[in-house]
Amino acid sequence: MHKSNLDEAADLSLKVVSLSRPSSFSGKIEDVHGKHKEFSAHVRIIAASHFLPFSIAVSEETPTEPFQWKVSRRSGHTAMYAGIRSLSDNPNADCTHVGWIGNYKDLKGEEHSCDDLSHESRTNICKELEKHDAVPVFVDEATANGHYEGYSKQILWPLLHYMSWSDSNPMKSAWWDCYNKVSKTFATAISAIYKDGDIVWIHDYHLLLLPEMFRALNPKATIGLFLHSPFPSSELFRSLPNRKEILYGMLGSTSIGFQTYSYARHFLSSCTRVLGLESTPTGIDNMGNMVAIGVFPIGIDARQVQERRSLPAVQTKMKNLREMFANKRIIIGRDRLDEVAGIKQKLEAFEKFLEMYPEWQNNVVLIQVTQPGQTRQPKLEAKISELVTSINSNYGSLEFMPVMYHHTFLNTDEYMALLNIADLCLITVIRDGMNTGSLEYVVCQQDKHSPLLLSEFTGTAGSVSGAIQINPWDYQGVAQAIDTALRMGPDEKKVRYKEMYRHVMNHDAQYWASTVIQDLRATVLAGQSSSVTPKLDMALFVKGFKASKRRMIMLDYDGTLTPITNIPAQALPPTEMLEALRALCADPRNFVSVISGRDRAFLELHLGDIEGLALSGEHGSFIRYPGGEWINLLAEMDMSWKDEVLSIFEFYTERTVGATIEAKETSITWHFRNADPEYGEFQAKECMNHLENSVVSKRPVEILVGKKCLEVRPISVNKGEIVKRLMGAKPKQWDFVVCAGDDKTDEDMFRSLRTIKRSVAGNTSGEEGLNAVSTSVGMGTNWSSMSMRLPPYYFTITVGPPDKRSAAAWHVSSSHDVVEALMLLAASNNNAE
Repeated sequence: MHKSNLDEAADLSLKVVSLSRPSSFSGKIEDVHGKHKEFSAHVRIIAASHFLPFSIAVSEETPTEPFQWKVSRRSGHTAMYAGIRSLSDNPNADCTHVGWIGNYKDLKGEEHSCDDLSHESRTNICKELEKHDAVPVFVDEATANGHYEGYSKQILWPLLHYMSWSDSNPMKSAWWDCYNKVSKTFATAISAIYKDGDIVWIHDYHLLLLPEMFRALNPKATIGLFLHSPFPSSELFRSLPNRKEILYGMLGSTSIGFQTYSYARHFLSSCTRVLGLESTPTGIDNMGNMVAIGVFPIGIDARQVQERRSLPAVQTKMKNLREMFANKRIIIGRDRLDEVAGIKQKLEAFEKFLEMYPEWQNNVVLIQVTQPGQTRQPKLEAKISELVTSINSNYGSLEFMPVMYHHTFLNTDEYMALLNIADLCLITVIRDGMNTGSLEYVVCQQDKHSPLLLSEFTGTAGSVSGAIQINPWDYQGVAQAIDTALRMGPDEKKVRYKEMYRHVMNHDAQYWASTVIQDLRATVLAGQSSSVTPKLDMALFVKGFKASKRRMIMLDYDGTLTPITNIPAQALPPTEMLEALRALCADPRNFVSVISGRDRAFLELHLGDIEGLALSGEHGSFIRYPGGEWINLLAEMDMSWKDEVLSIFEFYTERTVGATIEAKETSITWHFRNADPEYGEFQAKECMNHLENSVVSKRPVEILVGKKCLEVRPISVNKGEIVKRLMGAKPKQWDFVVCAGDDKTDEDMFRSLRTIKRSVAGNTSGEEGLNAVSTSVGMGTNWSSMSMRLPPYYFTITVGPPDKRSAAAWHVSSSHDVVEALMLLAASNNNAE
């Protein structure tokens, strides 16, 4: 990799470490936009969302087909659309938006499906949208309905917002089929315009399968996924029948972004508990591919809100509203009519407020505007109407109603006017991805500095520090907060507002979009600059085997010859692996050995009948040469430490459900693979600390941290010593050496062979230089390029991802690949005969 690219990776990494901006912001919109960083190199971005930010209507010029079209902006998702649109304003970026066009409107304003449009009319849609850097995806009406109205709105949306599924509307398998079909259609549409090096940025829960499907078509693509909605806890998410498909679909991404840290943490937990994948706070190991996880709170288009609130039409409506509610304090709320919007809780709390503080009666009005939610909810509508009637009956009069309830779409001018004149904004949602309405309110309050009461269950709550956070379920607490906010003095209002305003202006939609893309590029560049172990070169592998006369083959068992299993006893040798071992052992030119952490009883039972196979058990404590008896290499060693270790392991086993102890002759292992993943890791760390303080510091033993296990063994025993013993005093006799393993215990073998290889090649004088190279470019690169392609052939192979830190020269992805490689050698061996 060129130095300029490495420098760029480092520069980008520094840029995306923090989502915060300097606190010296002056408060001017122009200053905010001046701070958006230009990309350091040109980038093409393909953004994909369920809907395009445009709607289409038939042009008056063409009353009959083929139609010409008029394009207008679609309402909703303003923050997401603004962020995507802002990428095109960057001089070093081109952004194309891909999405479903939806229905079109005819000359009468009536909506129709695009299904029956002629090919020429559809082509004209594409041409018109191309002017707006958009590419339409056409989906037939039945599939679109099953995808959006079915699986997305009836299954995923309630789940992500912690709602139970409706018993009156059971899950239909056809919905899942439609969800799959739409993702495949999007994958095909994006692939048609994709070029190598493009960034594909996928949005929200409607397209969670798309990352994996698109990667199947474009394996090397850079794919970002951003989830705008919440992500529930793993206990709730695991109730989804298609949970694994959804998670694997998302993990097709290079990087996944969330609104808050808690949503990201829930996703990581789901991947660990449902899929059994290893995770860190910043990523998931998806079968060798590291998927980065990031947190990027979305913002709004502050410039657009600022300009809109100052329009003459808005000022006129503000004047009318002031006259209508003269001498009244105005509380506003605007929500979708959904259970998660918390409208019922808001009305209950407002009624409690009027009851607790009678002095505010006839002096405060709640203007609550609702618009249709994700689904029609007659029971909720009836309950809200009942509450509104109750409050107005108990606390209103013929002249004044304390609740002004409007169930309708509010035009933007009226909405802006309400945000400007309000004395308080009350948001009581019980679950929301972000709630950008609160941010719009802040921008509109530059004159009044009115307070914001914000539910702690919104994504925004963790960012807008100047807001008063409330629990919507605590009606009395919300009532007290309303009273406190209405009585707040001008100085406190100003201090709180300054904090909120600074955040909103510093973290607008443009900043959000550019930060996500910068982070995605940094992730890719960092991956390119890290040490990568190359994939095993099968051609070279077979070539070296055929050309050699004396071959040493050393293999680990668990995770190398067989997959890791939850129950160790179930890791039985597959038939094809046994056949390959028998074929290789039958050739006198080959010396084949299995070097395992298993005890000798297990190895004898499952591999002992293979003639010519050497076995080593318990990480080098025992060895059995072909045709010989088992030799205990630790016969003279003091093993009294085992009782201490066993008692400590028993202590933690009793307190960790699912944990087990495996007692061997020369070592003891504590397994926690079947325990709760997070609690198991925690207990393992506690156990290791206990062992280090009580045993390791006093006895000649060491702790091996394996895959979901801890093993205590004598310090003088490891697989590297067995490798030295097998290679013998004259390692030059071996002109082809293979060593394969998958975990930390196998690194001892790789390091021993690296030392032996250098001595055989007469390269000991250059060892210092080689070590320096290894440090800078990675062990794998040094091995494969400098020595491993030349005889004598030493193939050290680690099982796992290419970016796994290892002393091995090559990597394969799974134990299946190891067995395949052995079968290739066995086949070439037979052919040679």
